[in-house]
Amino acid sequence: MNGHKTIYLAYTTPDMDGLREELMFTLFNAGFKVLPSGEPDSDELVLKQKIKADIAQSQSSIHLIGAEYGKILSGEGGISLAQYQYQLSRNYLQSAQNFRIFVWHPETGKTITDVKQLEFINDLQNNIEANMTYTNSPSSIQLADDLRSMLEVTEKPQLQLNNTEIFFISNLVDDLTAEEITDMLSDVTNIEKLAIEQDSDTDYAELSSQQITKSKLAVVYFKESADWAIPFAQQIWKKVGGAATETPILVIGDEDPDSNKSKGFKAPKVISMVMAGELIPLEIKVQYDKAIEAV
Repeated sequence: MNGHKTIYLAYTTPDMDGLREELMFTLFNAGFKVLPSGEPDSDELVLKQKIKADIAQSQSSIHLIGAEYGKILSGEGGISLAQYQYQLSRNYLQSAQNFRIFVWHPETGKTITDVKQLEFINDLQNNIEANMTYTNSPSSIQLADDLRSMLEVTEKPQLQLNNTEIFFISNLVDDLTAEEITDMLSDVTNIEKLAIEQDSDTDYAELSSQQITKSKLAVVYFKESADWAIPFAQQIWKKVGGAATETPILVIGDEDPDSNKSKGFKAPKVISMVMAGELIPLEIKVQYDKAIEAV
């Protein structure tokens, strides 16, 4: 078994069966081994043993959450099969250092009226711990891509980084206008700046991805460097988990030169815009305030 690519895709409720099947095939196509297969065993004792064994063989679990609370298990205090699997995964997380839990609650437009499901979702949203991710990503393809990025096991250099409000990234060719923007912002909030020199040996993508996790808002700014900024923003977005990232990324450009007006990067948790240079500091502050309100 290729254990480092094994995912436990939890049994879900009937309203989510179609999405679970879609996600399963997406994960297969992305190169993952997916457990469990088939329908849940009718014998609860056998079912519980299988769930525990499958989670122990996996590097990550995914829990697909819908509008229904689902089947209640006997002898488990009245909790559903979905909640039971989630609790087992959380227990396993305490002893398995590299294990990760992904809770996928896609925006389906379905109204949730089940009180127990509402309580379960509230618990999920308010008790996220290290190595746990809660995402509303609408696409199974995007989720699989985020999983692949986040489950890559690499030795990351331990960098000396600071917690900050805004992490502002620009290219050295835009240093003059970038300094003007950050000087204005530093009067009203805490800001960490990074000017990227393209011929440098520094791993700016790694440095940026680590600093983003310590920031409330990440900003990628461009004026003369659009051809650098858009690919770089896409790269760091993937490194911090794509749609699963907790820190929004603002990709913002000056409308001068005119060629910038067609530049942008659309993705979940990314805000992309081009505007008059004198308005950029204000827009960054607006997006920062929105990021704070969303926390």
